[in-house]
Amino acid sequence: MLLVLFGCAAVAPDSPAADPETRVIVVGAGAAGLTAARALHDAGVAVTVLEARDRIGGRAWTAEVGAATVDLGAAWAHGVEDNPMVDFADAHGLAYTPDATRWGRLYDAGSGRALGDAGWSALDDAYDGFEASLDDLKDDLGDTTVAAARDAWIADEGLAGQDARLARHAIDQWMVELSYAGPVDNTGLAWFWDEPELAGGDQFPVGGYGGWMDALADGLDIRLEHPVTTITHDPDGGVTVEAAGAVFEGTHAIVTVPVGVLRAGSITFAPPLSAERRAALDRLDTGNLEKVVLVWDEPWWDGSLEYVAADNSGAFPEFYDLSATAGAPTLVALYGGGFARELQAGGSDAAIVASALDVLAEAYGRAIPTPAHTAVTRWTSDPFTLGSYTYLPPGASPDDIDALAAPEHARLAFAGEGTSRLYYGNVHAAVLTGLREARRLGVERFAVAGWEDW
Repeated sequence: MLLVLFGCAAVAPDSPAADPETRVIVVGAGAAGLTAARALHDAGVAVTVLEARDRIGGRAWTAEVGAATVDLGAAWAHGVEDNPMVDFADAHGLAYTPDATRWGRLYDAGSGRALGDAGWSALDDAYDGFEASLDDLKDDLGDTTVAAARDAWIADEGLAGQDARLARHAIDQWMVELSYAGPVDNTGLAWFWDEPELAGGDQFPVGGYGGWMDALADGLDIRLEHPVTTITHDPDGGVTVEAAGAVFEGTHAIVTVPVGVLRAGSITFAPPLSAERRAALDRLDTGNLEKVVLVWDEPWWDGSLEYVAADNSGAFPEFYDLSATAGAPTLVALYGGGFARELQAGGSDAAIVASALDVLAEAYGRAIPTPAHTAVTRWTSDPFTLGSYTYLPPGASPDDIDALAAPEHARLAFAGEGTSRLYYGNVHAAVLTGLREARRLGVERFAVAGWEDW
């Protein structure tokens, strides 16, 4: 097929990208929205990005917490090979460094003591053993929850007491609630652990994801503090988007808001979204991965901490020592799933910080110095996210993600991590979907440095 060249980009003839009258409205300035806008803009297409917040980046948010620079949302690039975000970073001189987290302590609250190598080995063995048994568990149990499969596996292995507690922690936290972010008793078994991984190991963007988002956004027309309330769409006429009391007219729109926002109906679509899309949204859900950032003037700890709650509640299971990347003595507590939902529903920021410090005091057996600075994330209740990222409860499948990825018609499209069948929940998923939608509009070869081969 003959391609039309615009600068270094190539677009398909008779496509929207080749039409000088095309104007695309992108809803959301997260990784997916910025990617789509960047690819279209550099191909010569007029694009306006509407962002509800007073900042770009969406769930990639780098903030200053005292003297520390910390990613409050996405923090890792998961793999460097075949990762379009990393290819973009390489081409734009944006550095990253391997996650070399040193785990200094494993504390088991059930026994009231710190465990040594034997404890770490028990966690690793449970992780590996459950993973190896997943196919058989899926065959035997069908579309149930991971919690049900976990209980069956622990019973089959004959584990009890501390061994059972550690096994449950490895499965619940390492494999489910800190990875998929959904509660283990509401995460579906049928499609669990099926998605591929990118090679190259986890990497921290140097200086945080904020610099990567800034590079994506450079030169784009982005309207901050423009929460979209209504999208009127006509397959024969175009789109009208209402945001912050203003009206924006376009030929096409790409909606990149999170699945949680779509599920809540925060944006009114006229006409309404298809029954297939609404049914898929009902089956999917968003997980809840949250952080407590604790910054001190001086370090007092001995590396990162793994905490196994006596009741396996998932209470602050991991404290990452991010001092080296944050630029100041910093611990970041991660917690997710059911514990996150419960704590976020009823705890003030001060109470959540106090609870995290209580866990540290228990694990170290000493009074903990008062942090100089703290931050508490609220992705669970943030009206522009309503959750952290997508997961599949029982009854949901990747087909539901495909239903979200499909356009309503030629003029109304969707992108975002929750529309990526293979990589949902990741930044590279969001970027891939942004490229997908730019390609759907006719961009066949990208002019953006790093994406020439995508």
